[in-house]
Amino acid sequence: MNFSTQLIEHDSSAPRHSFDWLVELALRLNVVIEIIDVYDTPLCPVGSTRDAATVRTLLTNSEPSLRGAMSAAVRSRASVAVVVDGVQFVCFRLANGGVLVLARRLDSEDLSEDCREDLESIGPWLTGAIDASLAQPNTVSAEGYRLVSFRRILREASSRGSLRQVIGAFIEALSVWDDVRVRAYVAGASGGFFEYASSMTAHPSSSEPLDETVLPRLGHIARLTRADVDRAGLTIDPGDTVVARMTIGSGTAWALVFSGMINDAVQVRLRVYADILRESLNDVLTTSINRIMAELSRRHAPVNEPVGTAALTALERLSTAVGARQAGLLVTTTTGRQALAVGNGDLLASIDRSRGTRLLVRSSDVGGVMTVVFDRDHTSFTAFEREIAQAGVAAMQPWIEAALPRSSDVERRGSARPVETVFDQLATDAVAAGQHASVIVMTIDATMAAPGLLPSWVARIRARLRAGDRAGMLNDREIAVLLYGASADQAALVSTRLEQMLESRGGTPGFIPPAIGVTTRVPDSPFEGSLVAAARASSAVRH
Repeated sequence: MNFSTQLIEHDSSAPRHSFDWLVELALRLNVVIEIIDVYDTPLCPVGSTRDAATVRTLLTNSEPSLRGAMSAAVRSRASVAVVVDGVQFVCFRLANGGVLVLARRLDSEDLSEDCREDLESIGPWLTGAIDASLAQPNTVSAEGYRLVSFRRILREASSRGSLRQVIGAFIEALSVWDDVRVRAYVAGASGGFFEYASSMTAHPSSSEPLDETVLPRLGHIARLTRADVDRAGLTIDPGDTVVARMTIGSGTAWALVFSGMINDAVQVRLRVYADILRESLNDVLTTSINRIMAELSRRHAPVNEPVGTAALTALERLSTAVGARQAGLLVTTTTGRQALAVGNGDLLASIDRSRGTRLLVRSSDVGGVMTVVFDRDHTSFTAFEREIAQAGVAAMQPWIEAALPRSSDVERRGSARPVETVFDQLATDAVAAGQHASVIVMTIDATMAAPGLLPSWVARIRARLRAGDRAGMLNDREIAVLLYGASADQAALVSTRLEQMLESRGGTPGFIPPAIGVTTRVPDSPFEGSLVAAARASSAVRH
C-alpha cells in the first residue's frame, strides 16, 4: 500500500517552507534529518554527508522496512524505530500528517539501544520545532533563528581573539535565552579539569579539579543525578544538572556543567549550542597558534645582534601568549652540551622539578633539543596553552639553532649529516635497544611546492610529537618523521592524524594532499637498507 494513502490530505497549494537550517542542525547532532510530507515528498535539502545520501536513496527506493516504520508511526502517533543496512532510524508523526525521520549509522562504539534512545530524545523537540514552523507559513523558524543568532554572537566574540571572551559570550547568551547557568572547565596541561569561567562568579571560584567520573564520553551530553552532583562536589542550585564534554585543537578537552530547569527539549538545544561553542573555540585556538608560529618562525632582530638577545625577545613574546609570569629557554646539542640558556636562571636550574603552576615543553630535531619552562602564580597551565607553547617552541627552534656556533668539528660534522642518515641511525639504535622504530615520509606534489611551506609544516608536526620523536626535511619536497617505540599500527594512526592536520590547514581550494608512506622496523626481525628509503618507496606505491 502506498504510504501517502494513509495520510491526511494536504492542500498542494500551501506555501513551501525553508528547512535549510536543519542541514546545519543535522551535522551538529550527528544525525540525518528528513521531513516527508503527505505526498511522500522529502522537504529537506539532502545533507552533505554520505549517510545523508544513503538515507535519501532508501527513502526514494521505498525500502520496505523503512516504509513500514513510517506508516506505523503515522497510525500509532508514537515513535517507531527500525535498523536498515546498519543505519538506525526513528520515525515521528508530524501534526500535519507528515513524518520526521531521524537516522544515524551504527558504529563499533554506538550500541543500537543507545543510538535509538538518543534519536528518541531528539525527536520530540525537533518535531515541536517543525510543527511550529509548518503552522506559520512564510515565517522564519524560531529554532532556526536561534541557531543563526547564537552562531553570530559567538562569531563576534571569536573575532576578539580570546577564548575567555568566547566562553563569556556563551555563558551570557544561555543565561538570557534559557535561564541556564554554566560552568566551563578546561583540561590542565598536566591533567585534570579546572574551572575556567562561570556564570556563578566573575572569576573561577574553585582551584579544585572536577571529578572526571561524572563526565560523559567525548562529544556527548548527560544528565546528572543529585547524588552525582554531591559526589563531584559541585555547588549547584536546585534544579537539573547536565554535563557535556568536547575537544578542540589537537585534543584540548573541555567540560561544560549546565544547571537550571533543563527539560529534554532544552537539553537537546544545549547540545547544539555546545557544538557551536566547540567550533568557535577551535577557530580562536587555531588562529592563535598560526599567529604565534608566524611571529616566531623568523628572527626579528639584526643579524649582528647576539642570538641570545633575539631568543630572549621571542621567549618573552611566547610567555605573554601563554600567560606566564616568567620563563627560561635551554638548547642542548645532540651530544648533550649546553649551547644556549636565556631567561630565568632559577627556572632552568630546577627544570625537572614539577609543580602545578609550571609548564615544560621540549622540541627535538637532528640539531639538538630545545627545552622551555614557563611559570606563573596560582593557576595551572591549560592544555590549550600547552598547544600554543609547543607550536611556538617548534617555530623558534630552527633559526635559533642555525645561529648557534658549533664548538667542535665533531659536532659540526654530526649536525651536517643528512636527515635520512641521522634517522636511519636513530632507528637502528632503537631496534638494538629492543624498541620498534617507525618512519613516515610525506612527499608534496610539485605544484604545491612554495617557499616556506615545508618548514612551516615541520614546525607544526614537531609541536605535536612526543619527546624523543623527530621530524625534519629530507629535501624541498619531502618531510620525514621518526617515531621511537611506535608499532606499525601506532605509526599508521599518527600518519592519518598528520595527514588530517595538513589537509585542514592546506589553505587553498586546489590543495593536493601529500603522498604518505610508512615503514616500521621490529626488534629481532631482519631488515636491510634504509628505513627512510623504504618509507619513501611505500609512499610512491600508495600514491
